[in-house]
Amino acid sequence: MSMVLIYNLSPEKDAKLKMLCRKLNITSRTVEKHEYGHKLSRLLGLSDDSSVFAGEDFDGEMLYIADLRGGMLNLFLDQLRRKKISVPLKAVQTETNRGFTSYELYHELCAEREAIQRGMTAHNGN
Repeated sequence: MSMVLIYNLSPEKDAKLKMLCRKLNITSRTVEKHEYGHKLSRLLGLSDDSSVFAGEDFDGEMLYIADLRGGMLNLFLDQLRRKKISVPLKAVQTETNRGFTSYELYHELCAEREAIQRGMTAHNGN
């Protein structure tokens, strides 16, 4: 099932994004701060692991995009741009990151963004 997890958007931006998702037949869900310690697989309904992990809260806007197949991912991203729904941190579901908590995903995306800004990669120790 295609799903977008939404973090920390303003009510107006949240409503625009959810309307876009409905038009594209994508399930969307706003993740509440008390859920940040759950693994993303649980938030997506792929696991019933109820473990909760500690982490540092964040207020940054973020999207986690799961299971958009074929051209749907490109269509979704194109529509975000066209409708001027800017969200600085976005991740697509992978085997690795669906085992992350929201805290871990946020910090990983921030590290990658900072590395790119410095002209490096986030995973080579630089």
